[in-house]
Amino acid sequence: MLDPKPGRTPTKPAPPTSSIRSKPVTSPSLAAIMFASPFERQAAEKMANSNLENLNLPKAVNTVLGKPLDRLPSLITDRSLANSHETLAGLAKIALTPSVAISVETITMPKKKFGHRPIVIPDVASRCLYAALVDSIDKQLEPDSRSEGNWELFEKFANDSPSEYIVDIDIAACYEFIDHEILHRELLMRTLDHDKANAIRSFLKRCSFNGRGLPQLSTPSDRLADLYLSVLERQLLRRKLPVIRYADDFRIQVKNWEMANGVIEYAAEYARELGLILSSDKTGIMRTEAHRARAKNREILQKKYFDSAKSRLTLVQLVQRDYDEEEVVEIPPDDEKALKESMRRIIVDWKAMIAGRQPDMETYKAKELRRMLPLAITVLQKDDLRIEAEVFTSLIFREPVRLERVCKYILSRMESFSETEDNWSLVRNIIEAGRIGPSGRLWLLHVAGKLHKGSSADCDWVLNWAGEQCIDRHEMVRAEAAWVSAKFGTLTDDVTVELLKTSTKISEHAIAAAMGRQGNLNASLRKSVANAGSLNREAFSWGEQN
Repeated sequence: MLDPKPGRTPTKPAPPTSSIRSKPVTSPSLAAIMFASPFERQAAEKMANSNLENLNLPKAVNTVLGKPLDRLPSLITDRSLANSHETLAGLAKIALTPSVAISVETITMPKKKFGHRPIVIPDVASRCLYAALVDSIDKQLEPDSRSEGNWELFEKFANDSPSEYIVDIDIAACYEFIDHEILHRELLMRTLDHDKANAIRSFLKRCSFNGRGLPQLSTPSDRLADLYLSVLERQLLRRKLPVIRYADDFRIQVKNWEMANGVIEYAAEYARELGLILSSDKTGIMRTEAHRARAKNREILQKKYFDSAKSRLTLVQLVQRDYDEEEVVEIPPDDEKALKESMRRIIVDWKAMIAGRQPDMETYKAKELRRMLPLAITVLQKDDLRIEAEVFTSLIFREPVRLERVCKYILSRMESFSETEDNWSLVRNIIEAGRIGPSGRLWLLHVAGKLHKGSSADCDWVLNWAGEQCIDRHEMVRAEAAWVSAKFGTLTDDVTVELLKTSTKISEHAIAAAMGRQGNLNASLRKSVANAGSLNREAFSWGEQN
């Protein structure tokens, strides 16, 4: 049995929040920031003369605008700033000043099974600063646990283990509970750079509600989370335990049942000192043989479909993404037909297995087939035969997180097939099926904004729904809805006024882009936005051209 390290007094972890703040943090307007007080300008100049002067802000702007937030589409709040690189770099530099407020918005994203996780997203200029700060110390941080090939190593660690048991440890709501002071200490130890460690802490405190947490969906936060979790990983290694980690998932090889329970106790106690708690659902003990059997069963199931289609189907290359979702990177021409046939069989068999069953009554085999559906959807997104809408709505109802994959299916087929009315119908069916949170609304609005105008009642229904989202409580959803409405000429003066009243640095430039896109709005309204700072003016101009 492992005992906790003596002499250590655990700190009390932050309790889970019972509610999610949806209203963005109040912050000064862009004009107020551009005309900072003498004190703020002096503080910014002081920072510029420190070790922060080597921040590569232009590179960070390119990175932020060139890559969407993870698991979200390319949002209008980012796309509308395609011509604003220099302005964003300037605003990011101003955001170094500790007294300058950062606008953030909290949205929820679905978990793989049930429930939602709150996601904190800062405004675009602040994200550029964040990317530049973390990138400047990247070489001094932990290796990226999510790098290519690491998931395979994570699985191999369990399947090839010489020990009798494997302990799986998962951190519950890891990003939400990361303590800024502990992270600051680790940053100082790794970098010996007070200025950058202080700047990162200042940034995070201005984004947080309680002195804890990292903004999600971005590489900088993944890198800082790796650093933070390496503290717990080191403690386990010091117990002479074979350990591997992928993101916030740990696996430890242990000899016997007693030692396995001791490892969980020790990990729980030390995680508590870091302000973290273990996930009761995902932390557990499994025999190594059970791991091997589970991997073998999945291999047999896949071979049943792949090999039955073509005995030599061995050249299909897949990559693992985000734990359990696979994407096709290359399909050799000789195998493409066989692979598509096997994917169709997976869909047909899954539909037959779930017919008449509630989600909680799904069999183990049906769940394993459902696990393969994202891959099937990707493989068949260029197939002449369109997947039935019922497959998508059933999948999203069981796993709302799969809405992203379905939206990508629609977008990918737009280039090759004339299915405008089918696409409008599918979007409507997904919306009417329910279980669509703010991240799902962002995806559906993004798709609607890409589709051509249809002549069906489904198109009219979806566009009416999009207009209703202009009063959504989430600022980024309102911005996306405004852009869709502007594309189809349905944005009104009254709605635009309300959008402007409730906008902050998160979306005010995106509203300006929508106003530029729809040229028949009130002339005074258009003029007021076009003259409200460089960022809004540039976004307005971008909207006129797009």
